[in-house]
Amino acid sequence: MESNATSGPHGVLIDVHAHTLPPVYLAAIEAAGGDPSGFPSPNWSPEAAINSLDLSGTCLGILSVSAPGVSIAGTGQTARDLARALNTQLASYATSSEYSSRLSFFGVLPDWQDVDGTLEELDFLFSHQKLCKGVIIFTSYGLYLPSNPLFKPIWDKLNNYYAVIFLHPTTLDVTPRFVASSLPQSVIDYPIATTRAAVDIVFSGIMRDNPDIDVILSHAGGTLPYLANRIECLLLNPALANLTHISLEDVKAGFTKFYLDTALSTSAAQLDSLLDFTSPSCVLFGTDFPYAGKEAISAVLRQYNAFVASNPRGSALHPEVLRQNNLNLLARHEHRDGQGQKEVERLD
Repeated sequence: MESNATSGPHGVLIDVHAHTLPPVYLAAIEAAGGDPSGFPSPNWSPEAAINSLDLSGTCLGILSVSAPGVSIAGTGQTARDLARALNTQLASYATSSEYSSRLSFFGVLPDWQDVDGTLEELDFLFSHQKLCKGVIIFTSYGLYLPSNPLFKPIWDKLNNYYAVIFLHPTTLDVTPRFVASSLPQSVIDYPIATTRAAVDIVFSGIMRDNPDIDVILSHAGGTLPYLANRIECLLLNPALANLTHISLEDVKAGFTKFYLDTALSTSAAQLDSLLDFTSPSCVLFGTDFPYAGKEAISAVLRQYNAFVASNPRGSALHPEVLRQNNLNLLARHEHRDGQGQKEVERLD
C-alpha cells in the first residue's frame, strides 16, 4: 500500500474504521455456521493491524468488532459473555506495552434486543473499564431499526455517558438475500443499511433529543449524501411532511451532525459528495481493515491522495485536517471519564 499521508514515524491519520476478529469471535461465527452476510471471515492479528496502519500512514487504529457482532450468539447469557470477553480482549490490546501506542477500541455491546444486558455492558465500559473511545452499534437488531421504542433506555444511557457511537451496517433481512445469487451483502446492501438507520435515528428524533452523543456513519454515510437533498425536498410536500413527527429544520440539523468515515469511499465522486453534504470538519479517515484487504486499501489510498493533491477542494480533506477532526471529537467527549484528554495529549 502507498500513501502520501505520512508524517513522523507512524504518519498522522487516525483510522476510526478498523476491525478486529479475536479467536473467541471467530469461534462464535463458526459455531453459528458462518457470517450471515456471506463475507468470508478474514485473518487478523494485532501485528497485522499495526502493519496495515504503518502502510497507510496511520498513527492509531480504533478497533471494532464488525457485523454480525455479538448477535451471532443470540440475545441471552452466551451473547453477554461474548461481549464481555471481547471487551476484555480489546482492553488488553489498548493497555499492552506492545500495542497500546497504536491500538484503541470501540466497545462491544450485546444485541440490543437484550436491553438489560446492553445497559449492563455500557456501565461496565464507561463506569468500570473506562478504556473505550466509544461503542460500535449496528443498523438493525433482529427486525428492529435503532429507533425502536424498545431501545429508548439504551439511547438515554448513551447520551448520559456522552458516547461516541460508531454506526456500522449489518445484514439486511431481504429476499433474495444475495445479489447475483452469491454477492456478499457488504458489497451492495451495507451502504443501504447505513442509510436506512441514519434516516431512522434522525426522523425519530434521536439525534435531536440526545445532544450529547456523536454518531459516526460508516462508508461515507452509505447513500445518505446522495439522497439527503431528495429527502429534504420531498418533505416540502405537506402530505408527506404530515406523516413525520419532525421538522425539516431538525432533519437538516440531524444530517449535518453526523460524522462520516472514508472507508472504501474515496473516489472523487464520493469525496465531492461528502463535501457537498457536510462540513469538512465532520469527515474522518477509515480503511475497513481487514475486510478491505491490502489491494483494496491501496486503491482507496491512491484515490484519496489524488483527490487531496489535485482536486480544487482537496485541501479540505488533507490528512492533517482529518486527524484534527478526530482529535476534536475525542476531546469533546473527554469529560465522560477523563480518558479522552489523555489520548489527545499522547497523539499530539
